[in-house]
Amino acid sequence: TTVASTSVGISPIAQARFTIDGAPGDASAEKDHHTPERAVHLFASDTYDVLEEHLSRSLPRPAFGENIVANGISDDAIFVGDHLRVGTALLVVTQPTERCKAIGRSLGFPKILKALHQLEVCGFYARVEIPGEITVGDAVFLEHRFEPAWSVKRLHRAMFKHHADEELISEVMALANLSSEWKARLDVMRGRAKRGEPMSSNLVDL
Repeated sequence: TTVASTSVGISPIAQARFTIDGAPGDASAEKDHHTPERAVHLFASDTYDVLEEHLSRSLPRPAFGENIVANGISDDAIFVGDHLRVGTALLVVTQPTERCKAIGRSLGFPKILKALHQLEVCGFYARVEIPGEITVGDAVFLEHRFEPAWSVKRLHRAMFKHHADEELISEVMALANLSSEWKARLDVMRGRAKRGEPMSSNLVDL
């Protein structure tokens, strides 16, 4: 793992104690982006490799505002409700990450948001179930899986590609481990789609 402490533009640190509020000194330009259900932001190291090959350019790590970068946590390998032991902390996966234009601005590369959506990669948020110390090099262990049908990638796809499937969306809304923030956002996105509006203003003119 690589551990970082704050939002976009962060630098790696060697160790941090993660509390129910997340990493020490964590911050976001959007206050509602940082809640107990979105206390820790994780992103797969493997995904960086995919993005760099797609973009034909290298990216700094961390680049997406994440607190933890690790191997083996790609969006199709992690499921909502997963209990992840990292160091002495226990994290519970709550939702995919919806990307915004701040990422492109911080990297000086606005088109990266379009690439993230084309590749269907996003990273994910977790709440801190048990506070603890996380150190660079700690492995990420899966302790329990509650929702084997709903990966981070599938949830992200449901919002952006399958929002008109009423049966599928009803299943998503019934997921006990999915954050209320993601469910509310899904409602907003579905409303926009029904009115013929862009699914996300972040994707307009990219």
